[in-house]
Amino acid sequence: MMAVVGLLTACDPSKDDISTPGNSSLTPEQLSSGFSFVQYSDETYTTEAADGNYFTFTTSPSRVVTIYQKDEEGVRNDLVSGVANGKFKIVPKRGNPTSQTFYIETRDFNGNVITGERTVNVYVPTELSPEMRLLASDAYGYKVWTWDTEFRDDHGAWGNLGYAPGDGDSFCNEGNGIWWGCAPADLTGQLNHSDTQVATGEESPNAYMEFYDDGNIITYDAGGNQIRRGKYSVEGWTGVRDKASKDGSQANWSYGTLKTTAGSILFPFQINSHSDGHDATTCPTEFEIMQLDANHLKLIYPQAGTGGWTEATWWAFKSNSDAECALTDFGTKAWTWDTEFRTDGGAWGNLGYAPGDGDSFCKDGNGIWWGCAPADLTGQLGHSDTGNATGEEDPNAYMTFDWKTAAVKSYDANGKEIRSGKFEIRDWGMGKRTIASADGSQSAWAYGRLHTDAGSILFPFQINSHSDGHDATTCPTDFEIMQLDGNHLKLIYPQAGTGGWTEATWWAFKKK
Repeated sequence: MMAVVGLLTACDPSKDDISTPGNSSLTPEQLSSGFSFVQYSDETYTTEAADGNYFTFTTSPSRVVTIYQKDEEGVRNDLVSGVANGKFKIVPKRGNPTSQTFYIETRDFNGNVITGERTVNVYVPTELSPEMRLLASDAYGYKVWTWDTEFRDDHGAWGNLGYAPGDGDSFCNEGNGIWWGCAPADLTGQLNHSDTQVATGEESPNAYMEFYDDGNIITYDAGGNQIRRGKYSVEGWTGVRDKASKDGSQANWSYGTLKTTAGSILFPFQINSHSDGHDATTCPTEFEIMQLDANHLKLIYPQAGTGGWTEATWWAFKSNSDAECALTDFGTKAWTWDTEFRTDGGAWGNLGYAPGDGDSFCKDGNGIWWGCAPADLTGQLGHSDTGNATGEEDPNAYMTFDWKTAAVKSYDANGKEIRSGKFEIRDWGMGKRTIASADGSQSAWAYGRLHTDAGSILFPFQINSHSDGHDATTCPTDFEIMQLDGNHLKLIYPQAGTGGWTEATWWAFKKK
């Protein structure tokens, strides 16, 4: 009886695993054929879909496996490991192939690595056009825009101008042609231009609008209460300022046209309607796009018949919600040392951690004890993992972040690669400082976190590791994002247990 029981137990596939001699002749084909999975369209694993991005899997016979993918350069990315059944996801970024290959890895009884592979179809969103990427984000499905009170010294973000006094760059860079600008809080004094002449809440510097990748716009007051919604599209965009002004006087005037349903954007009113009376209300539906990048949107409305220096209406908006756009331009973007941050040219150094909110660090360097200029990093090689100069100790060294491959690479000033790794933006607050400082003293501290493979960024070394010894080498993998826009990237690393005014490490980079 015991022998029979033992025989039945040995033949039970659920009891077979890689610890038994029976697996010593395992082939990649057997491993793949014994791997079963179901795809789901949602992360709750409730709706099955043939092209789902979310997977549950089982192995038969039961085997402990690792599942991974490889990028274009053959770099491995583990999806799940050390289990015989479980879950994983494959969520490619826009524009990637729907056909995706993943690998199943285990070891046979002799310790040999056996690898099988499977190819599946998954859902990949259609790649957005370049202008839609900038307006609505290729990463989040929508982008948050608010009033750009930094455009002018008077904080004006809506007003009038003498139309087309020069090329479009002169308007965007210097405000050329602007007669008057109204700060958002003062728009309550301009309600005669409104269709209701009633304040809605958009008359606040913290009012905002969201542009969605499906062509919807929703506007909100500062408290997140919806004001109105509408539709939008872009016409004529080539990425080049090649559209002439309406009067024909300027050949290089705008980038294209933003079309909306009437009354969709923040304070969507023409300042004066000259055809219907000086203060007659007009909600334009077509705007000239004067500027559109990761952080800025500027619009002008010239009513029909507007000529040079005739009154037109302008709007200025800004966005800090699209981290991936700022970091990568949804392509490959280069960053170098920001030697302009401090008067001493310092771009790496130490600080007393979290002495105030995040803005005070970024604007005034609040808390910084010492900064090292890039050329002087050769004197800081005691913090390096090798103790040798690599070329990153140069103000012209740089690093690149690639959107599709999630690769970060560092180079010397001549373009020779120093090191590389993967990166990921985590816990992003859509342009708001939602991350508290590590010691809990500052609630509005960081925008999010940058995770990288160890040693990927320029001079990726903690200035002093207090747990392992004063000069022990540490290459952090998680950095607090203190600033990230189209031109600036500032990071801080506080090791575990760092408290207020305890030493931490900082980095400052700028767009190359």
